[in-house]
Amino acid sequence: MLDNIKQILVPVDDSEHSKEAFRNAVEIARRSGAKVDVLSVVADDYVFGDIRISESDKEKMKDRTLESLEKYVEYGLNRNFTDIRTFTAFGNPRREIAKIANEGDYQLVVIGATGKGAISRALVGSVAEYTVRLSQIPVLVIK
Repeated sequence: MLDNIKQILVPVDDSEHSKEAFRNAVEIARRSGAKVDVLSVVADDYVFGDIRISESDKEKMKDRTLESLEKYVEYGLNRNFTDIRTFTAFGNPRREIAKIANEGDYQLVVIGATGKGAISRALVGSVAEYTVRLSQIPVLVIK
């Protein structure tokens, strides 16, 4: 199975489960010779009363998110693994992850079982479960 894996998608949200998913993805990639794409989706549902965030604020959020993803590249570099790319998407995390997984040239998604925050815990892994249901490629869920 590992011979067929050339590109791995790892959606992250800085939860412990997503960090563990990333670490596992790096190990799989090292053994298979694959590349790892680390994705963080900036949720598009930020609303404060009747005020929606501006496009420039959305771009600032994306930029901050990209900066926060640098620690994943550093982790790889510290382990002599350089085939890590980071990127962001803006939208509903469940839909964006499934869309990117299905439309990209990926052979595997490695995702944390649950995300961070009280809402994520209340939904108990709804993003992971949604990804498993909608993905057209194998999904490895990490606890």
